Amino acid sequence: MWPWQQIEKLLKLRPPEPNYYLNIPRVMYMPLMQDQGPADHLAQLGPVLYTCAAHVTEGSFEKTDISLSQIKSLTSIVDGPLQRLSLIIADSLARRLLCPVQGFSGALIHPSDYFEQPILQTARCNLANLSPYISTGFATINRAILEAMENEKVVHIVDLSCSTSHPRQWMKLLREFHGRQGGPPEVRLTVVHDNNGFLADMRSLLSKEADMLKIPFQFNPVIGRLETLDFNNLRNTLNIKYGEAVAISCSLQMHHLLVVDDNMSCSGIGQLQKMTNIAQLKKMASSVYSPTSTLNYPQTPSPQCQTPKLLASFLNAIRALKPNIMLVMEQDANHNALLFCDRFVEALNYYAALFDSLHAVAGANPQRADERARVERMILGEEIKNILVCEGVHRHERHERLSQWAMHMNRSGFDHVPLSFRAIWEGNQKLMSFGLNGCQNKVENDCLLLCWGSTHLYSISAWRPHKGSSSGSREHMLVQPQHQII
Repeated sequence: MWPWQQIEKLLKLRPPEPNYYLNIPRVMYMPLMQDQGPADHLAQLGPVLYTCAAHVTEGSFEKTDISLSQIKSLTSIVDGPLQRLSLIIADSLARRLLCPVQGFSGALIHPSDYFEQPILQTARCNLANLSPYISTGFATINRAILEAMENEKVVHIVDLSCSTSHPRQWMKLLREFHGRQGGPPEVRLTVVHDNNGFLADMRSLLSKEADMLKIPFQFNPVIGRLETLDFNNLRNTLNIKYGEAVAISCSLQMHHLLVVDDNMSCSGIGQLQKMTNIAQLKKMASSVYSPTSTLNYPQTPSPQCQTPKLLASFLNAIRALKPNIMLVMEQDANHNALLFCDRFVEALNYYAALFDSLHAVAGANPQRADERARVERMILGEEIKNILVCEGVHRHERHERLSQWAMHMNRSGFDHVPLSFRAIWEGNQKLMSFGLNGCQNKVENDCLLLCWGSTHLYSISAWRPHKGSSSGSREHMLVQPQHQII
C-alpha cells in the first residue's frame, strides 16, 4: 500500500507563486561563487539535490521526503537564483516520483490549464525583454537577413519562432531596410503563433511602422505551432510565392520536433538504465561540495544518431522552399539525453547559469523583479518540469548542442553559412549593452555561442540548401569572421 501521508508532504512542496518573491527583501546581485554568509548552506544544495534525484529514481517516498525537507530548509535562508531553481527542481522531482503511481499521472495539472493565456503571453514577452541573449539573437539574425537580401526587391521573411516571436525584432529590421542603399524592398512577413490576439497586435504595430517608413508591407498571420504545421503543404500554409527571396527565422522552437518514443521503462534495458541513473546520481551527491561546481559538470554528447522523422520532414519541406537563408537559434544544452541522470546534471548546470543571468538583470533593474519571477515560474520552470518529469512523446523540451544541430542540418541537405563579422559584432554590441560582466559572446565554427561565464546558453547559426539541389535563387556569400572570443 502506498504511503499517502508521504505523498501529501510531497505535494505541499511546490514553487511559490510569482509575486511571492516580491515581498522578500532582495540582496544585491553577485555571482553564485561569491556568495558570503549562507555559503555553507548553499554548498549543501548540490549534494542534496543529487541525493533527492537518486531517491526518486529508486522510488523511495520516505527517503525522498527527507531530501525534500532538507531542500526546503536550505532554500528558505535567502532569496537567490540557486534557491529558486532548487525549489522548482524539487517540485519536478516530487512529480517524477508520483507519476508512476496509478491515477496520479493523469491528475497532475498541465500548465496550460492553470496559466491564463494573457498572463502566459505576458511572461513570454517578459523573457524576450529581460534576456540579453534573446535580444542579441534578434540583432544577429537581422543582420544576417539584411546581408542575404542585399540586392533583393521583394523579400519574404518567415518567422517560425512562435512563442518567441516579438514585434521588436521586425520593427528594427524594417528600419534597417528603410536605410538600405538603393531604397527598401517590398517586405512580406509571415508569422506563426498560437495566439490570435498577439498576431493582431503584431500586425497593427508593424503595419503602422511600415507606413511611417513608406515601405510596401504585407503581414501574413498563421495560427498554430511549429510542430502542428502541415509540412506536406508548407508553401501554401506560409503563402510563399515562387521566385521571391525567402529568409526563414526560427528561434527556440526546432527542438520541439525532436520528439521520439524513447520510453523503455518496461524493458530490461529500462531497468538497467534505472540502475545506472541511481549509481551516477549517488556518485554526484558524494562528490559535489559547492554551488560553483554545479556550473562546471562535464558535458556529454547526445546519444541520438538519427534525425527524428518529424524534424526530417520539416527540414525537407523547408529545403523545398529554396530559402536564401535560414537562421536558427536554439538553447545550447544536452537536455535530450536518454538517461535521466544525464538530463538532471545538464538541467542543473544550464538553468543555474540562466537563473543567475536573469537575477543579474533584475539586480541592475530592481523594478523588473516581478517580470523575472514570472519568467522563472511560468516559462523556465515549466521547461524544467518537462525535461525532468516527462518521458517519450510527452517530453518536448529536447534541447541539443550546436554540433547536434549541425549534424541534423547537414543530413537534411543544408550547407552552413558563416555568420559575418558584422553580424557577430552587432550581436556583441547588443549583449554588452546590458552591462553584465558574466555575458560572453563566443565564435565557434563560424556560429555564435552566447554564454554566462563558461556555460553555453544559446547558439545562433545560418544555413541554406545544398547548392545544385534546392538552393536559393541567388548565392549570398557572407564574409568569413575571425575566430575569436569577443
